[in-house]
Amino acid sequence: MDVVALASSPAHPSLLPEAWAMLGRTDLEAYTCWDFPSQSDGHPGAGDASFNGVTPARCAENLVRRYSRPGDLVVDQMAGSRTIGDVARALGRRAVSLDLSPRRPGIVRADARAWPLRAESATLVVVDSPYSDNIVYSRDPRCLGRISCRDPRFIAEMSRVAREAGRVLRRGGVLAWIIADEYRGGVYTPVGFRLLSALEREFEILDTIALVRHHDRSASPMWEHRARRFNFFLRGFKFLLIVRKPVGDRGG
Repeated sequence: MDVVALASSPAHPSLLPEAWAMLGRTDLEAYTCWDFPSQSDGHPGAGDASFNGVTPARCAENLVRRYSRPGDLVVDQMAGSRTIGDVARALGRRAVSLDLSPRRPGIVRADARAWPLRAESATLVVVDSPYSDNIVYSRDPRCLGRISCRDPRFIAEMSRVAREAGRVLRRGGVLAWIIADEYRGGVYTPVGFRLLSALEREFEILDTIALVRHHDRSASPMWEHRARRFNFFLRGFKFLLIVRKPVGDRGG
């Protein structure tokens, strides 16, 4: 018997339909630490595991299922290998994937600070952005991955991306942003906290998730040895910042 049938079953008159509907969501993450065994876990055809900084497919699934419904529009404006769009379509959502340097068919070329989408058209926006200039994503001078997170322009430009997300999101829509801190050359930069502070100016904070990192270049015995020898910490997780566009105007 399916969930809909159970919800109306006379054998369980004291349970609300919503309670029975939740039986179909028991595989969603319930805690604030998300740890997936591989990039493609659960969605083997989504994205490209060889792409630098690729989004875990199960992370995308959790966000899409929690914060949108079938038929809703999901937007990823830094699409990379298009994991988020692939997962959203597989779950019955409409999806738009944008990127300054498209690497796969179906990704629209666009700057993350100027989307070719009408206002208040999306229910969910997912951003998996560069967190500094440590990876070369594109030679295009507009690429935000060319700006160091230590440069004040970094948060300023990411704030422009956030404002564009706010324009495209419906009221009450959710913005989920994946980003990491940086430790380089003996200097720690708290990128996640700085971005969250910027997002709070225009969005309501829902929660912060620790998204465990796997298979990055620092996950090796050599780097573990260096971290212990020189007394620093390797990045073990990324931040997943979940915020919501206010339903009403935010008065001062």
